[in-house]
Amino acid sequence: MSNIEETALRRFSGARILVGSVVLALAGYMPLQLYIWFGPEDGNPIGLGLLAFATLPFAAAGAAVGAIKMLVERFQRGRG
Repeated sequence: MSNIEETALRRFSGARILVGSVVLALAGYMPLQLYIWFGPEDGNPIGLGLLAFATLPFAAAGAAVGAIKMLVERFQRGRG
């Protein structure tokens, strides 16, 4: 493994990736939820729905990567 790859793998821990993914999910979904709570009853927030639809799959994939990386880090700590 090259030095650049090792540096990149050490820079972001699994927990940091997981937290970042949760923040991304909240940033994509909360505008829609706030519109549902406080917006007009007959509103049609198409743009906010598309924002949530676009960000949530990326956030879910990032959360899965973060969780897997956390498991790998835990097993490597136990072995070393």
